[in-house]
Amino acid sequence: MLHSTPWITKPLAIPWKLNHHHTDPKCNASQLENSTQESLTPEELSVVEIFKQARLSVVHIIALESARDLLKKEWEGIFGLPGEEQNPRGAGTGFVWDNQHVVTNHHVMAGSKEAKVRFFDSTEELEAKLVGTDPDHDIALLRLVQLPEMGMVPLTRGISENLLVGQRVYAIGNPFGLEYTLTTGVISGLGREIASRVGRPMFNIIQTDAAINPGNSGGPLLDSRGRLIGVNCAIASPSGAFAGIGFAIPVDTVKKVVEQIKQYGRAIRPSLGIFFAPEQLGRRLGLEKGLLILYLRPDGPAQKAGLLATKREKGSGRLILGDIVTSIDKHSVNRAVDIYRVLETMNVGDEVVLEIIRDGQRIEKKLTLEEMVEDNKQKGSEWFHRRQLTSRL
Repeated sequence: MLHSTPWITKPLAIPWKLNHHHTDPKCNASQLENSTQESLTPEELSVVEIFKQARLSVVHIIALESARDLLKKEWEGIFGLPGEEQNPRGAGTGFVWDNQHVVTNHHVMAGSKEAKVRFFDSTEELEAKLVGTDPDHDIALLRLVQLPEMGMVPLTRGISENLLVGQRVYAIGNPFGLEYTLTTGVISGLGREIASRVGRPMFNIIQTDAAINPGNSGGPLLDSRGRLIGVNCAIASPSGAFAGIGFAIPVDTVKKVVEQIKQYGRAIRPSLGIFFAPEQLGRRLGLEKGLLILYLRPDGPAQKAGLLATKREKGSGRLILGDIVTSIDKHSVNRAVDIYRVLETMNVGDEVVLEIIRDGQRIEKKLTLEEMVEDNKQKGSEWFHRRQLTSRL
């Protein structure tokens, strides 16, 4: 698996300062016009056509710092505290989703609520507002306040479920501030698992050898018909520079996330209402398999179904272990990622069956999934005084 290698996975947004000398897109357009069809092979003509069509849908995104951040820096400057220039926060790539929205990576926005968007063959920077993000899948959705004169040209969306290793792919983005750069390659692998910026695993990731570099974040990965099949998000590299391994979020995942953000302003995550103890702690307590329930969200699905959490005995303070979950819908559970993988395919309101061990007996419990609720207290962590030890599912 990816995380077992010594390589690092790098997000691809770049500081705005790297982007102050962009390439004039008109130069690329004139080169295309001067190339005659007779001098190009059919394959080359096909690639040229893909770029000519897709470039109208690809945008350069400049994430802006929030007014709160700017006010903080202004006060820091007044009182002589260390401050930074009030510049745009970072830059990346995005693409047109529909007649008003643009998609990019969550990490491109980096907490910003507003952005400037620039289209191909234009120097005008259009205002865009953040509709919502999904940090777990590294997706952000922007709504354009101003629309381009040429109108919005959404990319045709493909299906990532049918992709094959070896098929041709094309990436368009703004690496190192070089706007509208096209790179080509193949799908090198499917079903990869990488960590999101918030540490959650992302599944079914597309691996490609098409060159992807800082500034490509949020840009489209296209198939040989110019259809959107993924959103470029990261590279694996021992140095931080492109080393032939890039990653893209599959379009099937993007479709689901974007529709949720459009409807609710956020991504909707199904939850069991359980905080699990980390695997290493369970093994230390003698568990050979399964995950120990540390804490249950009050009135959550698991508590409603009658599952038991770990607790301390009154008086003696002795630790009484809770239920041990060994499977979910017949899928074995030994790590938190095993449950993440199943929940990734499910929706709020779906029913799941957990197999648990309680007092040496195997029991099945049926739960109805509810929306994940942020619990800032994360009470399960109080047992071991380290919040990051628990897995919330």
